Amino acid sequence: MSQRTRPAEVTHLRIQLMSLARRLRREAHSDEQSWARLLLLGAIDRHGGTATPSALAADQGMQSSNLAAALRDLASEGLIARTPDSEDRRKVRVALSEAGRALLRDNRARREGWLASAMGACLSDEESALLVAAGELIERIATYSGEEPA
Repeated sequence: MSQRTRPAEVTHLRIQLMSLARRLRREAHSDEQSWARLLLLGAIDRHGGTATPSALAADQGMQSSNLAAALRDLASEGLIARTPDSEDRRKVRVALSEAGRALLRDNRARREGWLASAMGACLSDEESALLVAAGELIERIATYSGEEPA
């Protein structure tokens, strides 16, 4: 991998990425608690109905006691369903309810609508294509574990 990127360029890129992340967060039209709830609903969705509390805690970097409280709140709001694992009844599986899927879908649509609108207003077709291609690179960086690839 190339090490030619200057520290100032890395700093500038970090600032740009954080600015976009903050803007997308604002477009979610939520307060701190709601944003944390959306992040947890998104994690449950990514696990596809097979999430366990321990997997969610690891995914979200949460302590188990904080996660348990958040899951109780989501369940009381009707946004998730908790069911015993079919193979190990001591385990619980967490999945989105229809209301949880709708909330997440609507929120994602709002943020994606803003992003599409901003890209259409601020970028040429070529620049939009370049940004979408750069997204693949950003995703690769986001999954970097600190070890050199084999």
